[in-house]
Amino acid sequence: MHLAGDNYYAIRLDFKFYQWYIIWISDEIDGVLVNDDHKIIAFKTEVGLKQFWQKNISYADTEITNYNVYQLQQWLIDPYSEFDCNEFLNLWNLFTDISESIKLQFIGDVKNENRDSVYEKLFNGSDGYWAEDPAPVFNDEEINALADVMQNGIDLLLNNASVIENEKILP
Repeated sequence: MHLAGDNYYAIRLDFKFYQWYIIWISDEIDGVLVNDDHKIIAFKTEVGLKQFWQKNISYADTEITNYNVYQLQQWLIDPYSEFDCNEFLNLWNLFTDISESIKLQFIGDVKNENRDSVYEKLFNGSDGYWAEDPAPVFNDEEINALADVMQNGIDLLLNNASVIENEKILP
């Protein structure tokens, strides 16, 4: 287990009918809590997360940030141009941190003109005061690129997690 970093944050990954709880670590290079095999440590319950937190993390702040993964999964079934840019940007950035932690490549981190355009539009559409275009329009090519990036991120998450239930790691 790798608990290296300055700040820890609890994240709920909401899959609609079940949740996983993971720990995001802010450091020089951001990441998530992984085991020695570079698998994401995911807790099946909030109670399990909080028990681990109390035992292993030195400060008491366990406010939980929610990510609606089920909305992304639904969108991936039939990608369309209307979605929450802020939610997708947050997930993209989380997938980048997951990729760093599990030591596998995330295609969202591979720079190219189309990818950069999609990321910039997500950034602009994410309710920031800095936005050049706060209501970006995505063309079909960009929607397809975004779908590929997000599917890759979901795959990295789902295929590289060790779920802990009642102190037991499930396969």
